Amino acid sequence: MLFPEGAVVQVQPDTHKPALVLLHGWGYDNNCWPEYLLEQLKSSYNLILLDLPGHGQDTYVADQRNTLEQLDQWIVSTKRVLPFQYTLMAWSLGAQIAIRMAHNDRRIKRLILMAVNPKFITGDGWPAAMVPEMLLQFMHGYQALATKTLRRFASLQAQGSVNPKVLAARIIQLMPVQTQKAFGLSLLQVLDERTHLCQLWQPCYLELAKNDELVPCKWVDELQLPNNVQVNYVEGGHCYLLEQQSISRKMAKFMYSGVAR
Repeated sequence: MLFPEGAVVQVQPDTHKPALVLLHGWGYDNNCWPEYLLEQLKSSYNLILLDLPGHGQDTYVADQRNTLEQLDQWIVSTKRVLPFQYTLMAWSLGAQIAIRMAHNDRRIKRLILMAVNPKFITGDGWPAAMVPEMLLQFMHGYQALATKTLRRFASLQAQGSVNPKVLAARIIQLMPVQTQKAFGLSLLQVLDERTHLCQLWQPCYLELAKNDELVPCKWVDELQLPNNVQVNYVEGGHCYLLEQQSISRKMAKFMYSGVAR
């Protein structure tokens, strides 16, 4: 479904259920979510599946503004078509953007963030992240040899899983080549949502994978997170969601607390 100014969503309307907005990670689109997850959530939520800027059916076109200005315009445009109140569930880059969306926004009631680092690359006083050189290699590689770069990225995401080769092959099928996805790599380079994460007032469930090669769990130790942020660690790598048969018990408890089923 295409809305004005580039906001793209898939909606399953049901006015009797609260809204849950899903934001995927870099390289995917709104078709990436596992069926088991959608089936579990449908019983209690009206699901809204977004395409991130430059992904899927999103109409992103590069312009002269800097990366963050373009993202913030996407956020403004997208919020215009979202319900008055909703919960955000997001993964990786999508979770980073979700933190930015939730800052000072009373319409967003709760957040579920998975496999996210508020600042994806290392810097002064921020060691638990991806080194900038690796991300630059991905950026240059995607522009020159997109398919090969996606295969490498899939391999990194699959590390730490039960069957990395099988999972990597599945990931590749979920990540079609689109030139404009390079915008998402630019976002990973510049986004720094550490302050916004520490300022969240909403209840927030943060789930990290113990063997994630892209998002080291230790970044949590570098921040003084507020009491409303609940942290849970699960087995697997960056794409642990694609190997599960159900969401974790702790996530389910957070998701369904106060929600009719």
